[in-house]
Amino acid sequence: MVVLMHSPIPSPDADGMILAPLSYVTAPCIGLFFMVSGALLMPVKGDYVSFVGRRFGKIALPTLFWTLVYVALKLYDSESEINLMQTLASIPFAPQGEGVLWFMYTLAGLYLLAPILSAWVEKASVRDIELVLSLWVVTLCYPLLKLWFYTNSGTTGILYYFTGYAGYFLAGCYLKKYPGRIPMWLFWSVAVSGMLLMLALKYFGIVYDFYSLFWYESIFIAGLAVALWQTVVYVARRNRPAGRTVVTLSNLSFGIYLTHILIMRHWLWDSSWIAAISNYGLQCLVIAVLTFVFSALACLLISYLPMSQWVIACHMDWRKSATK
Repeated sequence: MVVLMHSPIPSPDADGMILAPLSYVTAPCIGLFFMVSGALLMPVKGDYVSFVGRRFGKIALPTLFWTLVYVALKLYDSESEINLMQTLASIPFAPQGEGVLWFMYTLAGLYLLAPILSAWVEKASVRDIELVLSLWVVTLCYPLLKLWFYTNSGTTGILYYFTGYAGYFLAGCYLKKYPGRIPMWLFWSVAVSGMLLMLALKYFGIVYDFYSLFWYESIFIAGLAVALWQTVVYVARRNRPAGRTVVTLSNLSFGIYLTHILIMRHWLWDSSWIAAISNYGLQCLVIAVLTFVFSALACLLISYLPMSQWVIACHMDWRKSATK
């Protein structure tokens, strides 16, 4: 979903009736990852320092490695202006080189919060958790509420401390711990309503802020994320366990995220035969498929190298693979 979201080549002639739905159906990718993280990491085992050390040890070096790669590409690009010393000094505080690395910093922040949130979750009742999630849902509705009410979504707002991606983190833990408490049709209703609203606004030429109404922290995208979660869980429980290919891709997914921009924007976007594809939707699909395939293959090869975990957070032993 991330690769598909990033695949469209920026152009003033982009087809909005393709680009907008494409962005909408792929936007749950961020929330889903944070939900999976919350489901797998909570309740946190061990003390605060050891947990944070383990999680940061997994993501810090790969993030630093690819930050330096993308910074080097910026320096190589004659059209880019970059203050190298300030850029390098800013790495601990904000993503550098490529904007998509913002995700790694947000994930690191959730790692810092996880032991604190986990201690509360272990003692909280299901209704306590649902109440907190309900307050988070209200903040997701702020873009709609602002049409009729005076709201304060800033740092002085009453629900400021219930905003953000921590809600997805808690939602994943809740959905794993208490599956089936909320019907699937409710979330699909929210998701489909958002799509219909977006298409209607686009069709009638009504000006609106897409990144406010239909982005990561909107009620429609959160609804779609939960709907997809419940659907996948429902299907998976009625079929055989995931095969070896799915497990391998899962192990490589972190590396695919870190490498896909390099392959997509520094190779495929500059390819003349890609630019020659006149159909906008087909062009996006071709870029997405090729990016995913080449990123996965590159990460698979890297995973067999020594210290590959420092590059893509994954290492595979070719000797064991050969015997299977």
